[in-house]
Amino acid sequence: MRLPAGLPAICLLFSCVTAHAEDAPAPAFTGDPTWASRGQLGYSKTSGNSDTTAANFLFHAAHTVGDDWKFLMGAEGLYGSTHGETTAQAWDVHGQANYSLTPRLYCYGGLRYDDDRFSGFAYQAALTSGVGYEFLKTDATKLTGQVGAGVRRLQPEILVKDTTGGIISSMKLDATTDAVFDAGLTFEHAFNPATKLLAAATVEAGQNNTLSTASVSLQVKMTSVLALAAGVQISHNSQPAAGAVSTDTLSTLNLVYEIKNPKLAPE
Repeated sequence: MRLPAGLPAICLLFSCVTAHAEDAPAPAFTGDPTWASRGQLGYSKTSGNSDTTAANFLFHAAHTVGDDWKFLMGAEGLYGSTHGETTAQAWDVHGQANYSLTPRLYCYGGLRYDDDRFSGFAYQAALTSGVGYEFLKTDATKLTGQVGAGVRRLQPEILVKDTTGGIISSMKLDATTDAVFDAGLTFEHAFNPATKLLAAATVEAGQNNTLSTASVSLQVKMTSVLALAAGVQISHNSQPAAGAVSTDTLSTLNLVYEIKNPKLAPE
């Protein structure tokens, strides 16, 4: 599934907006210091010589309890169609609980459920645990890495597609369970009060499949809570079933609503 956007033009627009807002003062944070959240929504439709529809959403939140616990949760989804035929459809939910061992070192337990109709898997679900470390932790820059292991359940699915990319038929294969190695890296940097770069990469490697994802997004504020964001996300399954390609690329232009907390990132 590919939902391309005109990223060169978008980046030019962002550079103009950034230059205008570069000297804007940073607003004081007045919200609940235990919460942070970020929501994104994008939609596009073309008609005439082509007839396509694309939509995507994202919601991430973080919450702290006391000095030791941090909870991360999120959901993402996308949909695309060409000439009225569905050509992209996916969603996932995930959650993680971190317990601080030191001000920067933590242990975690997490779970994830992924449903991508076009990936060659009916679903992938994983339960993992491990340790993480906050390498950078300032108001402007945050860099966190973690490694762990766990168990995953997945169900391959053979797909038959037409020339448009829509699914004609599918056949689910037997679900399997395997042990997985889990690793992730998140990065956030504010160039100025108006402009922020977000990036993330994850790997979930097991005998039956290795799922790798990488994303980068440039976000420019329009108001204290609203922003525009242009981003690219790449997902790769090493062993998809017949009828599915290994790599999916998603390019987006989104409206972002963010309850920002300089001490807490909604990773």
